[in-house]
Amino acid sequence: MCSAREYILLGLLLTVIPLAAMLLSYLNTKFLLRKIMGLLLGTVPAYIADRYLFSRQNRNAINIISFISVLGITYVTYVLIVVLSIFNGFQGYIENMYTAFDADVRVMPARGKTMVESDSLFAVLKAMPEIEAVAATVQDKAMMSYFDKQYMVEVKGVKQDYLKVNRLDTLVYEGDFAFEGEDGRPQAVLGGSVAYFINARISDRLHPMKLWAVGDASDLVTNPEQAVRSKDIFTAGYFKVQMEYDTRYILADFAMVQDLFDLKGKVSTYDIALKDFDDAEGFAKALQAKLGPNYKVQTWFDMHDTLFKVMKNEKLVAYFILTLMLLIAAVNIIGGLSMIIVEKTRDIAILRSMGAQKKTIRRLFIVEGVFVGAIGGVAGMICAGIFTWMQTSFGVVCLNGGESFSDIQYFPIAAWWGDYALTSLTVFGISVLAGILPSIKAANTNIVVSLRK
Repeated sequence: MCSAREYILLGLLLTVIPLAAMLLSYLNTKFLLRKIMGLLLGTVPAYIADRYLFSRQNRNAINIISFISVLGITYVTYVLIVVLSIFNGFQGYIENMYTAFDADVRVMPARGKTMVESDSLFAVLKAMPEIEAVAATVQDKAMMSYFDKQYMVEVKGVKQDYLKVNRLDTLVYEGDFAFEGEDGRPQAVLGGSVAYFINARISDRLHPMKLWAVGDASDLVTNPEQAVRSKDIFTAGYFKVQMEYDTRYILADFAMVQDLFDLKGKVSTYDIALKDFDDAEGFAKALQAKLGPNYKVQTWFDMHDTLFKVMKNEKLVAYFILTLMLLIAAVNIIGGLSMIIVEKTRDIAILRSMGAQKKTIRRLFIVEGVFVGAIGGVAGMICAGIFTWMQTSFGVVCLNGGESFSDIQYFPIAAWWGDYALTSLTVFGISVLAGILPSIKAANTNIVVSLRK
């Protein structure tokens, strides 16, 4: 639950700060937009456009509509950037969560679950300059039993050199990362949820757990007694990453797991740590081409491709929904400019009679629409920057993440410059579109009829 302080901060972010940001945006943007209007329209039309926007109108409704337009664009821009930043925060959090357990790149057999342990392949990988470390793993499913509890687990066998690829020992929150006890008996590190379901205890050194593995179906028919293999094992500690792993994996000694599944001389994967984590995709493509069709090379992203695609699509949908809200806010820009045209019809006719071309009038009102959008857009970005800073520094919006995100208390958030650039282009484009219809109407003003009014 959020505290009273957090609700007060959130209230400030939603009320006082947007209004202050609008004022700051107006002061900072006005001078720049005047210069831009001067370049686009010329000095005199730019001055006229500025007066049309910011002078007090005879009809107060025009000023009110203009204020509502700016306020609407401010809030939607603010929300758009914050929502995109929250998606970025969750993506970064999930990446860190999965890469804490998975390797940067993984080499596995193209067919089947195992491949022959190859010193030559290991040497080729070690010799590649992009690779920091390589380690073999072996894994398969087994039934774990402890007293009257049974649970299906994925047993992952690793050697001590695996810690050069991934620091699995840092995931242990209770007990030790050790596959052999002081008494020499084999141990395993259990996922926290696995330990809960099986009711495992680190302190129990008298009653071992049993791992049961079954051979091929043909072995069950021809030699059922030897087809079923088992190993006694004790609990060394518990690790925690994410529910998908915590409810599924146990970590054990590489040789013991090979013996349990009768995989002597075979491995399941070669896990690779890269010197440059961001180069995983390019390196994986090059390595796949080098190793050929008998091997399959995956990056950490490929291992969770569906999850990241869903997150990307959700972010895209959120962008389009909030862009529709921007379009609705832009209707106020059209209304405000249309009312300015009605009030300034005579002035427009005078400009036309003095030689102003239609394209000058059109540009005048398009730039006015851009100016309204710019004030709201910059104010929204200022608000989003303040919110991002406060969320990362103090935590403003708390998160009840349940079991999947139980270790984070507040919404993760990360601002990307690309989101700011995309939002800027979106606001600019919508502002231009909002100014087109009123500008055409203004340019087509009948000079004679308007001057007679």
